[in-house]
Amino acid sequence: MSRVIITTLGFEEKFTVRSITRHGLDRGDKIVLITGPRVEKSEKAVSFIKDFISKYYLSEVSVSVKDIPIHDIYETISRIKQILIEETRGFDKVIVNLSGGMRIIIIAVILALTLLDIQDLMLEVETEDSSLLITIPRDLLYLPKVEGGKLDVLKVITRKSKPVSVYEIAETLGRDESTVRRHLQKLRRLKLIEVEKIKPLIVKASKTASLLV
Repeated sequence: MSRVIITTLGFEEKFTVRSITRHGLDRGDKIVLITGPRVEKSEKAVSFIKDFISKYYLSEVSVSVKDIPIHDIYETISRIKQILIEETRGFDKVIVNLSGGMRIIIIAVILALTLLDIQDLMLEVETEDSSLLITIPRDLLYLPKVEGGKLDVLKVITRKSKPVSVYEIAETLGRDESTVRRHLQKLRRLKLIEVEKIKPLIVKASKTASLLV
């Protein structure tokens, strides 16, 4: 499985190096460093990372450095979007680490990702003191819009402290079970509910669902 690790880079190389060592690198993998306008401190960080990869992974891993203008947010997002398209093409897995670099670059990367449809995507960020690594589920970048009957059903499910049956949902809403089942099928496809039991059908809300009601 070929992978590309994309990191936002500022003056410190530690977050990028930790991401590389955490995931490891294999022949054919790629590192993409996204940085703001190049200055001496960021050049030193880039140089350190290149030396690190050259020392431990030889020439089996390529490194690409992209410096991004930051004075026009639309141009910034557009440039990053194009970079993501080009640099991820042909790779099976995309890992994006947002722990370092300029805040505007980090925000632009997130916004650019929402405009794309990268299937096997891992998004991660370390806290400033490096005590915690947080993985952001891909689904949070592409939250669906839920309206009408589906939203009514989702509200009933999320407000229950335990899994709920089709019968309970239908009774609460005063709707027939067949209608509720159709809504549940769509909610399941959107990954907003999980099936606990098939007969009788019992479901529970996913973590994402609570953000939509």
